[in-house]
Amino acid sequence: MKLASFIVDNRKTIGFALEDGKVVKLTDAFEAAGLNQTDAPDCMLTLIEAGSSLQSSIDSAAKAAAESNVKRYLKDEVSWLQPVLRPSKIVAVACNNKAITNRAKFYTDNPMFFNKAPSSLIGHEQPIEIRPDYGLTHPEAELAVVIGRRCKSLSLEEAMGAVFGYTIMNDITSVTLKSDDTIVFPNPGVTPPPPGWEHGEKHLTYHARSKSTDTFGPCGPWIVTKDEIPNPDALSVKVYMGDELCTEDNTGNLNYSVARVLHHLTKYMTLEAGDIVHIGTASKGKYQLRELDFQKWDGPCSIEIEGIGRLSNPIKRIEI
Repeated sequence: MKLASFIVDNRKTIGFALEDGKVVKLTDAFEAAGLNQTDAPDCMLTLIEAGSSLQSSIDSAAKAAAESNVKRYLKDEVSWLQPVLRPSKIVAVACNNKAITNRAKFYTDNPMFFNKAPSSLIGHEQPIEIRPDYGLTHPEAELAVVIGRRCKSLSLEEAMGAVFGYTIMNDITSVTLKSDDTIVFPNPGVTPPPPGWEHGEKHLTYHARSKSTDTFGPCGPWIVTKDEIPNPDALSVKVYMGDELCTEDNTGNLNYSVARVLHHLTKYMTLEAGDIVHIGTASKGKYQLRELDFQKWDGPCSIEIEGIGRLSNPIKRIEI
C-alpha cells in the first residue's frame, strides 16, 4: 500500500494514495471499513510506531479505500507533505555507487554515513529554494528506507525486518557550500601515513550547510510498504530536469545493499521508528551530477524509482 501525509480541507492528515492517482483520508477509510474513526492515527509516525497492533485495521481500511464509495480527493486537491513530518534522524550513505567509488584512490570496506537535518525536508510538489550564494547545487536521487521500529545491532538476517517501507529522497547538495566548508591539510596528520599518502593531502569536509539547508530534502510522495518491494536492491532510478531524462541508474549498482547498510549502521547508532536512511546516489546517465546545476536548469526536478512512483519539485530561485 501507499501511505501519504498531506493537507486537505486545511488540515494535516494521512491516508492512502490509490492507483488511480486519487487520495483517501485514513479516517474516511476507517469509517468505510466499519472501524472507529477515533482509532485512526493522525500522523505517519503514530501509524508506524503502532506496528503490528494496528496492522489488521490498516489492511481493512486500505481495502475499503480501494473498493468502497469512500470520499476520494484528486491529487490537485491536496497539498503533499513529506511522508514522515519530523523523523528523529535522517542518515545518508556516502559514496555508495560504483560509478563514484571506481574513481576513488582509497575506499573503505564498510558503508560511510552522514546526517541530514530533518528540517531540510519538503514534500512532493513543494519548491526547492535556490539562492545565488548556494552556488553550484545539484540533485541526488536516492532510495530511502523508512524504519519500522526501534533497533540496535541488527544482524544481516534481521536487518530487513526493521524496515517499514520505502520512499524517494532527493539529497540536494551544494558543491559550493561544501567547498566553502572544507579544510585542507598538507598530509594526513598521522604517523606513519597510510600507503600512498606520503605526499598527499587531507580534506576535512563538513556537510551541515551543503546537505541540510532548508528545502534540500525533498521526500515522498508517499511510503510504499515493504511487502510491495521484495527486492530494494534492484530498482531502476531516473532523474528528469523538466521533460529531459538526465540520469538512468539502478540500485543494483550501489556498493552496499539495504541489509548491509542497516547492519553496519546499527552497530553504532540506534534507529527509531520513522527514521529515514537514504541508501546512495544514482549517478549513471547523460549528465554528470555537477552538470545538473539548479542555478542553470529550470525545473521541475523529478525522480522516479521503480515500484514507488515519481517525486517532483519545482525550482524557485530567490534573490537576496
